[in-house]
Amino acid sequence: MADVLGEKSLSREYQKLFDKGSRKYDELLWNGEYYVQKVDVLKGLEIPTHLVSPDETCNPDCKNNINVSQKGKDKYPKYQYGEGCLSDQLLGQYLSHVAGIGYVLNPEHVKKAIKSIYNFNFKKSLDNFANVQRVYALNDESGLLLCSWPHGSRPALPFVYSDEVWTGIEYQVAATLIYNNWIEEGLNIVKAVRERYDGMKRNPWDEEECGHHYARAMSSWAVLLSLSGYDYNGISHELTFAPKISQNDFSTFWSCGTGWGEFKQQEKEKQYLVQIELNYGELQLYTLKLGSVKRMLKNPVAKINGKNILINIENSKEGFKVSFGKKLKLEKNDILEITL
Repeated sequence: MADVLGEKSLSREYQKLFDKGSRKYDELLWNGEYYVQKVDVLKGLEIPTHLVSPDETCNPDCKNNINVSQKGKDKYPKYQYGEGCLSDQLLGQYLSHVAGIGYVLNPEHVKKAIKSIYNFNFKKSLDNFANVQRVYALNDESGLLLCSWPHGSRPALPFVYSDEVWTGIEYQVAATLIYNNWIEEGLNIVKAVRERYDGMKRNPWDEEECGHHYARAMSSWAVLLSLSGYDYNGISHELTFAPKISQNDFSTFWSCGTGWGEFKQQEKEKQYLVQIELNYGELQLYTLKLGSVKRMLKNPVAKINGKNILINIENSKEGFKVSFGKKLKLEKNDILEITL
């Protein structure tokens, strides 16, 4: 934002804070497989008695034994996850992917952490899993747990919902997997959700969590964004599509702040046909990025509503970048068509 507004000194200050924070986060919380929680009680603060976790060796009869916890270590508060693998650990990174900002943490660590979440928390069957809280998945159903402790060290009283399965978290993790090119794993999670809410066992229009029609399940929208590789930059008027699946015959709905429509990408007779149709509002466009088009013709052709327009195309490792030389303004029912 500071860059866009020309506030260069603020931009440098914010960049330094970001770089420092990102490095520190990795230094403190990366365990080689995923990010953990460091539970530190600040010096001078005291955990209220009713919030001290019992010793992990405590049995039901020693519920008042709160003098020690975690095998003799300092007192430890209830409802933490500590060394656990939290499905929500990359929530900020997920939001950054969706917003088109990119990586806020070490990219290799992010890719490894999201795969660890899938490996440790996604259960193909819950037949042998005990959950004493609310039940949103059970028996032979598949689902993503909110947290697991693959290497032990589960607190005696972890956060209350740790063994539950929430669709809003499942979709968020699925989208993050897809953004990081774990396509099959992301789609496996989506498939598990839709098989649970199939209209026979549960309402397909009500993926409940804390309550019915719970808003967190709207993270499902990010699955569409991640699969289509969609991004629109309203400052530079740059539109991006980079489908992760069905690249030879792909179509998707898209929307930005001023309009919405349909995108199509098809490969026919050794050429790609790309089409952007505006169904509502308007779209201002300087450039179009196509991240999954593999090649182009010597003489690409671009048209708006059947009339030829001039374009310039650059090739990079991220795909083809189509520039129009001037800002196009597409209005309702306009069709931009490019043959590559």
